[in-house]
Amino acid sequence: MAAPPPDRHADSVRVSHVTVLANPHARHGAGRSIADTAVAEFAARGVQATVVIGRDAQDAAEQAGKEARGDCDGIVVVGGDGTIRLAIEATFGTGKPLGIIPAGSGNDVARNLDIPRDDVAAAVEVIVAGCTRSVDLGRVTFPDGQCALFSTVAATGFDASVTARAVEMSWPNGQARYTLAALRELIGLRSRHYEIRVDDLEVDDDLVFAAIGNTTSYGGGMQITPAASMTDGLMDLTLGRRPSRLARLTVARVFPKVFSGRHVDHPMVRTMRGKEIELYCDPPALVSIDGDVVGELPAVFEVTPGAATFFAPTPGR
Repeated sequence: MAAPPPDRHADSVRVSHVTVLANPHARHGAGRSIADTAVAEFAARGVQATVVIGRDAQDAAEQAGKEARGDCDGIVVVGGDGTIRLAIEATFGTGKPLGIIPAGSGNDVARNLDIPRDDVAAAVEVIVAGCTRSVDLGRVTFPDGQCALFSTVAATGFDASVTARAVEMSWPNGQARYTLAALRELIGLRSRHYEIRVDDLEVDDDLVFAAIGNTTSYGGGMQITPAASMTDGLMDLTLGRRPSRLARLTVARVFPKVFSGRHVDHPMVRTMRGKEIELYCDPPALVSIDGDVVGELPAVFEVTPGAATFFAPTPGR
């Protein structure tokens, strides 16, 4: 079999000093101990690691931004997708690569970049190897001019409400938390009338949710946009129409298929793809990105090609 073509987004850097941005609250308080383990693994490989733990999210972001403008070879995030989003915002434009030691409840950035999720030593090895990949980011902009970057999925409607509920829950962990949150949200299931623009195409429909994906998954492996790619310069859109009959029962039956991506085959689901997506709905719906609720519709979502660089294995190797 012929070898796969080289990844045009791949590069390599020499790693001798990294800054570790640790979320001490990640994985129910295990973030600090995971960071300590990572530091020991870096030291065993001759790499100096400086740990940064902010007093709060804003302080952590300021420290990460300062470190990214220093002489370290990369910023290593110990946490989940929300902590990675914080690091992306803080280091955007510096060109400094980001490493990931997965320690969140979802870890979908790591999942999509093939970074080991339950092995600190293996994740450290990926960073020390120095292979980097440039990937796309999404950007959401609200009418007041506020904007935010995201690396995984922007959710609106039912799935944003599920995310908001799951974040408030302390039990169970991983996918099970989102499944339980979804079952609870089904009790108050509602649809909204959406007006949608995907590049130059306009559509409107009564929807339960609309999700914009830069990655295939969110929420710990839910394949909401199963055909999405972090390197194609496009955003994938998955729309969930409200069934005409037995809406709650139909959504309850379709929802489990999101873990395999087979939900897109159901008649209530429609997929689209574009560089810029504009969403308006009545009544307004929450917007969550990378698991954090950041506002409500209307909003414009656009791709920012090659805007972030991560330490990651080369695809196909």
